Amino acid sequence: MNNLDLILMGVKNLWRRKLRTFLTVLGVIIGASSIIVMLSLGFGLSQAFEDQIAQWGDLTTINVHQSWNDPSIPSPSIGKEVKLDDAAVASFKMIPHVTAVSPTLETYGTVINGKYIAGIPIKGIDPDTMEEFSFEIGEGRLLEKNDEMTIIFGSDMAQNFYDPNARIWREIKVDLMKDKMSLTLDPNYGYNDPNAEKINYPEYKLKVAGVLAQGQNWEHSYGVWMPISQVQKLIKEKEKIEKVRPQPGQNNSSVYQQIDVKVDDMKNVADAQQTIKDMGHEAYSLNDQLESMKGTAGVIQLVLGGIGAISLLVAAIGITNTMVMSIYERTREIGIMKVIGASINDIKKLFIFESALIGVLGGVIGISFSFLLSFIINKFSYVFGNFFGTGGEIKISIIPIWLVFAALAFSALIGVVSGYYPARRAMNLSAIEAIRTE
Repeated sequence: MNNLDLILMGVKNLWRRKLRTFLTVLGVIIGASSIIVMLSLGFGLSQAFEDQIAQWGDLTTINVHQSWNDPSIPSPSIGKEVKLDDAAVASFKMIPHVTAVSPTLETYGTVINGKYIAGIPIKGIDPDTMEEFSFEIGEGRLLEKNDEMTIIFGSDMAQNFYDPNARIWREIKVDLMKDKMSLTLDPNYGYNDPNAEKINYPEYKLKVAGVLAQGQNWEHSYGVWMPISQVQKLIKEKEKIEKVRPQPGQNNSSVYQQIDVKVDDMKNVADAQQTIKDMGHEAYSLNDQLESMKGTAGVIQLVLGGIGAISLLVAAIGITNTMVMSIYERTREIGIMKVIGASINDIKKLFIFESALIGVLGGVIGISFSFLLSFIINKFSYVFGNFFGTGGEIKISIIPIWLVFAALAFSALIGVVSGYYPARRAMNLSAIEAIRTE
């Protein structure tokens, strides 16, 4: 018998017992769709965690802080004093997969807009690295190296202004780009504290370069950014006015509070972070928390996948049962096939083909049903969006293309394996005994 004859005979045999075939295929459909949907929920959960963390900041950025040890005490790992200075910036740039490094200085001040004020952190950054660190401008432009007393507002900074003399709340309308602004580093500006030391803090006229775009991570929502050289200048003038002496181990404003390190890909963050830690610094990235959340999602995914696998195992038992019953019903047919010259390999191929066809057919329909279920689940994703704090809709069920092919191959494999024992049983039937029995 050629392969075409075996295929036609197998299809005919399955079609002849339509109800039994349908019920067996239904078991595979339920099993395949269960395991796909269960795994898709795990993938969606993992992606939802990643999206949630991404709103907190850039997942490819490492924040390097001064070690909690006294900076004047040599680090045991490298045998010398560890500082966040220009030498540290240069060493971070040499780490593989690092694309940008920006030191950060921060001070606190008050932006004055007529009768309105806003107390905000003033963050110094290297203007050349702003694009690398995912600063997206909504209005105006990003900072440039030669900007003097020029700032960029966070996307939600207009909401921070208030009238310190107002007795009742009124809606405040502030145009961040057009209004005249000034800055003071007076911590008590706008408040009358009779016990506060009288210090004459100067006011600096500000130029507004731009406002950051909405929808970025939360770190870019509040505060203002200036070229780091300008923030260094402000800090020095404030220390001079307040007659503050530098702390031991700090070399004026050349020691930074933080250094941000940009890595080219999330998969390289852990290695770069470990390298920085080996230098004696404290390094943190949002990937630390993401990995913990993904570990939780992985456990959930494993449990859900196990539930789906049980359904597919039940379907495999159903296929085996169907094929064994088919052998009992077709004993005479098998005997006649052997008498007229069919080889035992032909008998084996016929039964394995029938069981494999059940697996493939159930897998194809199950995959289609899985996409329908995934669509319905994602239609109600706004509930999950509120839970994860992302707002709006999120895809809680994600079916990657490789999962489709894997499910189809696994369904076919289940069919072949389930049909192997019945096929062996059919091969071992004696032709004479088979005919005699019937």
